[in-house]
Amino acid sequence: MKQSSVILLLFALLCSFAQAQVLPFRTYSIEHGLSESVVNDLIQDSEGYLWVATSYGLNRFDGIQFKNYYTEEGLLDNRVTALYEDHNNQLWIGTESGVNVLRSDSIHTPQALRPLQSSTVLAIYQDQLNDYWFATDGEGVWHWDQSRNLTQYREVNGLGGDRVRDIVEDDRGVLWFATREGLTKLEGGNFRTFTTEDGLADNRLRDLALTSDGLLWVATRGGLCRVKEDDIHCYSEDDGLVNNRIQSISVTESDGLWLGTEEGGSFFEDEHFTNYAIEEGLANNIIQATQYDREGNIWFGTFGGGISLFLGSGFKNYTVEEGLPNNVVTAITEDPSGSHWISTYGGGITRIDSSGSATTYNSENGLVDNKVYTLDSDGEGRLFIGTRWGLSIFDGHQFVNFDEEELPYRKIRALHQSRQEPGNWWLGTYGEGVLKYDGNRFEQLTEEDSLANNTVMAVEEMEDGSVWLATYGGVSRLRDGKFTNYTIQDGLPNNGVLDILKDKAGNLWFATFGGLAQFNNNGTFETITAADGLPDEVCYFIEQDDRGIFWIGTNRGIVRFDYGAYSSGQNSKEVPAFKLITQDQGLVANEMNAGASYEDSNGTLWFGSVGGVTQFDPTKEKVNRAAPKVHIENITVSGESIGVKPDLEVGSDNHNITFTFIGINFTAPHQVEYRYRLKNSGEGWQRTTERSVRYPALMAGDYTFEVMAQNNDGQLSAQKAEISFTVLAPFWLRWWFFILLLVVISGVIAFIYNYYRVRKMVDIERMRVRIASDLHDDVGSALTEIALQSDFLQTMDVDDPLQESIRQIGNQSRKIVSSLDDIVWSIDARNDTLGDLTDRMQDHVNSVLPEKEVTYQFEGNMEEKLQVSLKENLYLIFKEAINNIAKHSNADKVEVALSTNGRGFSLRVRDNGSSAKNERKSGQGLRNMKMRSNRIGADITFNNSEGFEVRVEHAG
Repeated sequence: MKQSSVILLLFALLCSFAQAQVLPFRTYSIEHGLSESVVNDLIQDSEGYLWVATSYGLNRFDGIQFKNYYTEEGLLDNRVTALYEDHNNQLWIGTESGVNVLRSDSIHTPQALRPLQSSTVLAIYQDQLNDYWFATDGEGVWHWDQSRNLTQYREVNGLGGDRVRDIVEDDRGVLWFATREGLTKLEGGNFRTFTTEDGLADNRLRDLALTSDGLLWVATRGGLCRVKEDDIHCYSEDDGLVNNRIQSISVTESDGLWLGTEEGGSFFEDEHFTNYAIEEGLANNIIQATQYDREGNIWFGTFGGGISLFLGSGFKNYTVEEGLPNNVVTAITEDPSGSHWISTYGGGITRIDSSGSATTYNSENGLVDNKVYTLDSDGEGRLFIGTRWGLSIFDGHQFVNFDEEELPYRKIRALHQSRQEPGNWWLGTYGEGVLKYDGNRFEQLTEEDSLANNTVMAVEEMEDGSVWLATYGGVSRLRDGKFTNYTIQDGLPNNGVLDILKDKAGNLWFATFGGLAQFNNNGTFETITAADGLPDEVCYFIEQDDRGIFWIGTNRGIVRFDYGAYSSGQNSKEVPAFKLITQDQGLVANEMNAGASYEDSNGTLWFGSVGGVTQFDPTKEKVNRAAPKVHIENITVSGESIGVKPDLEVGSDNHNITFTFIGINFTAPHQVEYRYRLKNSGEGWQRTTERSVRYPALMAGDYTFEVMAQNNDGQLSAQKAEISFTVLAPFWLRWWFFILLLVVISGVIAFIYNYYRVRKMVDIERMRVRIASDLHDDVGSALTEIALQSDFLQTMDVDDPLQESIRQIGNQSRKIVSSLDDIVWSIDARNDTLGDLTDRMQDHVNSVLPEKEVTYQFEGNMEEKLQVSLKENLYLIFKEAINNIAKHSNADKVEVALSTNGRGFSLRVRDNGSSAKNERKSGQGLRNMKMRSNRIGADITFNNSEGFEVRVEHAG
């Protein structure tokens, strides 16, 4: 055995830093999208957005990205100096050149406030009467009442000074003004100003705030002042304030005060100040604005450092910047003095004392190797250190190292002091089994002794004396000199076991490459994997705090595991069974290291990672009960942004729709989970951690997209964001196209039908003309010839009986010729018009009634064609009526009227014959007229009053 002395004088050369821890500040500046790093004001609106007023532009922040507004978007000036949300949730913007108001994401300039455009507006306030007040830098305050009257108040009117920085109103309706010349209150129409003579620390005021107990707090250039019923009490650096020059005040829900000063931030509660500056992780010490958000976080707007979000003091981080020699932390332990020791892979070991100072020891000081795997304290002040090149024991003064003959097994990966035999140690190695060290010699146990695997990552001992070993081949239990091995076949989620924990109840837990496993008394394992909700399968270590909550190191961060909530099958009231803690919440890095965890004597947990070490106080754990405000940010159709607007319609050729949304959460913005659905698409509620959803092929129809957001503490947004839209059908599937198609098809059918109908009608007309011609030329000529022959025979000397027969033949032939003439006229297609009918009617009247006075009244389109049956029957009815007049009437006047309207017709034939004569107008002729009127569907009436009238009507 050889010993190496450490010269204490070298300590001065070692890294030593006071208060060497970094708190979880998250900073956003120009490189993150902020328009400018000089921040003048901060506000969180009712929709959850954080608004940042800078010296070059206005910014809206949703936890992920910034949206910038400049003069191009409507600002009166790019230097934004004040922000305020009124009772109607409108955002008012004070600039160096007047006031703007933002409505529906559009910036407007109220015309009535144009007089303020020559003023730098430093504060805006709406009082209980809904009147607006505008504080300016040098022109006092402007009052804009409900009657839209604008009134200016200056120092000459009683205001303390013309440079006014802030305005508030207390619950009694008293207005308070922070001026550069003191604190002014407006009560009952009267001004009164308080100065240093009344107890103020300084007359130069910057900000005002009211707490729920009615106290008014004043930020001055000389400290913090409290005003209660005109009594003023002040606090300064002598009371613990970080700096007297206070520029901003924000109030927490418990009436704590966050103060922004020119030397950092202070939190004031219970008459005590806690201060934060660059040394604790703040981006810049000059703080010009503060904002306490709805999640319980405090924001600092700085002069040149952008905005910093402080997540609380539960996490403290140590890296190379705070004194660590290396950021790859492999193990943590605590010595009896309360100092913490950190081992790093490549930098040796570092001691962090109770003051936060860090001191590093490495191979130059006697450590056997700087690449340290593990370390542990024996309770007597000695530190056992397992390295890549053997074991070192440090007693606070010197290192004791072992040569290769004494300890040929060099890679010491795990250390455990026996509880049953405190003088004995168990050493797990990389690839060479487990070693038992009794202070004098090393005893090796390997796979040849039935060890599951020669790489041993962790060792734990139970009260029954059994020793449990985490190996790369499963879990080995050594009891009574014999090994019992457990692998995947026995219920382990993975054979690569990295850590062992004996919990507060005495149960064994194993962290593996495939999840967690709890060993039950019946010899079985309860596995907990990603399928059960574990955020990551690779579990590097497992710890349990004093409340019974488990903390698991993974590649994605630390998993908070509430086994009680998990085993009951329900989430706990405050948080879900699994909760992922990442850099967002304050970890120094997300990727942990195997076995690099420790619970110290105060119940504080330490987590080692590839980026440093994190100290976590579970008693300061924050639960974010503020559910995210969810908004649909944008809609993209076929790659083109169309914004979010009502009554949205998407064309038939643009079915690729993407919805972008955000659940505003600042504590863990990248761990917000979304639930969404598309109503009328057939899908139910879906889950995603992405902030957009794409629907590539929606059918035509009406849809509503709905989305809700849930934070990492299980709080689900009470209201969902939704947008309704219509996907239009292709034109060939729209109703008007079907109607058009039906019309076209009907038109084609009608065209074809009419074409063939007309063609058939033409053929029929041709046939009618041919038949008429044949009847006229052949039959008519033959009958005429018979009539002429009968006339010739009558001139000859024949017997009287024969003479009579010949005469009858001639008369019958002429009668047939006359009837045939009517038939030929009816059949002939060239006689189908209304004009042809009236001409025929006149010809017949002239031939039958040549001596009577006849009047005609014809109405209608003379070129209108009539159906053959209508023309024939109508003419024959008319002919019969005229023949009756000729045979039976003594009339000397006859009226003939015929009218058509394209649908129906009316025929009237009237004579003025005497009633005695008209009584003979009956018999076969009237029956024939009735029969013919029935054929054409017409009504026929006879009227023998004052003559005789035949009326034939068809309504059409």
